[in-house]
Amino acid sequence: MNHANSGLAHGTSGSPQLTIENGEMAVKAKENADSVLKTYPGNRTYEEYVDLARDPSHGNKVLPQGRKERMIGLDLEHQGKLHKIVRDPQKDKGAEFIDVYTGIKWDIKSFVSHPNGLNSAKGAFRLDRAIAKIEKEFVNNHNVIIDTRRLVKSDRQALMKEVNDRGYSNKIIWYHKKGE
Repeated sequence: MNHANSGLAHGTSGSPQLTIENGEMAVKAKENADSVLKTYPGNRTYEEYVDLARDPSHGNKVLPQGRKERMIGLDLEHQGKLHKIVRDPQKDKGAEFIDVYTGIKWDIKSFVSHPNGLNSAKGAFRLDRAIAKIEKEFVNNHNVIIDTRRLVKSDRQALMKEVNDRGYSNKIIWYHKKGE
């Protein structure tokens, strides 16, 4: 039997394995690209959508953290709080996004009140550490998107008050749970 055009390849075990011809790959890629354009805001191409989640500091891999950042960035675009964003290509001390209209670099900081449960102080939110992380971004000439979705109300309010008291509000976008 000639397997040259059968769509099957043989693995090391000798068992047939399904393969996809190049033409089929192009069709599947086009379907994926069309699906993304229908699903996500900003009229992104599939490549642009994927690039928004790539992390230059991790070999341009798409990791869960990058996917979360992409979702936040696109949501803020949709809300009108950011213009069109692109991923910052800078490896070290880079931000997450650059607003292409303003040129402003935005870094996302996410804070969690109780990452190890209510009864554990390990890794719990501390206002002084949060402010230090935010100020470090200012030193790098980045504005900051603060993701407060995993903060309890008292921690969120304390952080908001401290940011306002220090006069940082003009460099901050708050990202909250819907309705907060």
